[in-house]
Amino acid sequence: MAEAEATEEKNAGTKAPCDATTIAFVSFLRSEAEAADSRAKQLWAQAEKLIHDHGLEQHFQSAPKKPGRKPKRKRANDPDRKKPKLTGYTLFMKEVNSTVREENPSLGAQNVVQRVAQLWNEKSDEQKQEWKSKAEDHSNENAKKDEGVGKEKATLEREDDNEKVNADKAEDDKKDQTSEVV
Repeated sequence: MAEAEATEEKNAGTKAPCDATTIAFVSFLRSEAEAADSRAKQLWAQAEKLIHDHGLEQHFQSAPKKPGRKPKRKRANDPDRKKPKLTGYTLFMKEVNSTVREENPSLGAQNVVQRVAQLWNEKSDEQKQEWKSKAEDHSNENAKKDEGVGKEKATLEREDDNEKVNADKAEDDKKDQTSEVV
């Protein structure tokens, strides 16, 4: 009886009051479900053992996979790949995301993104245009950096090729000198 009173005190703020009978029934259902899970595992193990012992693998192969979406192939991480152009919204998202997160530490990631999107939608067209021009400037700076890196990389590759050719020539000269001596 004291157990029922304690349960009623716990459930005082809930929608439907629970009595001891309901609690006992829920406990019974959970224990039966656990017992059924345990029994099912035992039966599967017994069936697998019989299949293996009697060589019935060809009769009990796993079911064929249902047709559906194929998993996406992972794209190779190419350092030379051009990055997508930065938009005003993505730049705004990058800069404002951390601020929103600091102001509302209890918000989850999805809610933070929703809040940033809400802030973006509240911006006027002039403010959005400012962000778009910032993003364009940022993209242009990155494009210039990428061009410089590409030129440097091409120069380094040419230098490496020249070094290999020179090393091959030096090796051939050594072989010629040794053959002349012999």
